[in-house]
Amino acid sequence: MSTEELIKRIDDLREEIKTLKNQRLDLVNKIREINAERGKVREELTGIKNRLGNVWEVKNKLREERDRLIAQRREILSRLRDVRNRLISIRENVNNFKNNTPYSINRIKQEIERLEWRIITESLPIEVESRIVREIARLEEELMKVVEGRKLLEEYKEVRAEYQSLRIMLDDLSNRIGEITEKITSLREKERKLKEERDSLRKKLDELTKELASVKASIDQLNTSINSKVEELRALQEELRNLKTSLAKSREKEILDKKKNEVEKKMKETKRLTLEDLKIYYGEIEENP
Repeated sequence: MSTEELIKRIDDLREEIKTLKNQRLDLVNKIREINAERGKVREELTGIKNRLGNVWEVKNKLREERDRLIAQRREILSRLRDVRNRLISIRENVNNFKNNTPYSINRIKQEIERLEWRIITESLPIEVESRIVREIARLEEELMKVVEGRKLLEEYKEVRAEYQSLRIMLDDLSNRIGEITEKITSLREKERKLKEERDSLRKKLDELTKELASVKASIDQLNTSINSKVEELRALQEELRNLKTSLAKSREKEILDKKKNEVEKKMKETKRLTLEDLKIYYGEIEENP
């Protein structure tokens, strides 16, 4: 390869290396951009992870609260069934009492007092007095039934009040359970959206990681090409130096031979030799002893 060809090839290689290095610099900047984007995505993932953790914590607490309220509601339902059965039983007894006791307490008491007053104030035959005594006894028994009936009515009112109170408690628990269920449903929807966002970011992070690996692989290929071309450039530069040295030596030898010939010509013509001529001549003797 001639000197001109070597120089042209060296210049071409330098341009190629410069182009490859610029490409590598672009890829290095691309890596910085990808790493910055990955950092941003990781930061967003951390934020979503924290938000998901908060959602799970709140949701678990709400579930625990709902389970507690459901257990209370079961207990209230059980008590409500028992109270309802008591209410039905007491109501039947009260109805029987109302059907079997047509008179009021005051009327019965007045009748007893009237009959007792007759015994005290009137002179009655033994048969009549005995009949009145039996009537008084019957009325007193009736009075006891009426009093028991009144107690049943009071008990009925108390049990009914308890029943109503339990119904209110049951409605309140059901409403609270419903509200908590709505909150849990809302949190599940929020959780679903956060998971979708998390999965999307994870996918993006995977894509960035793959892109980063691809860019690094491209940089490795560029480095390989650059190193190869740098080695080729060094070899060509060495070859050019050797060629230039060889040409320089060749020209020097050509010039020296020409000068030697001139000195020898002077010597043959017995012309006076200069110091330079002698150096050239003796240099030839030294080269060719």
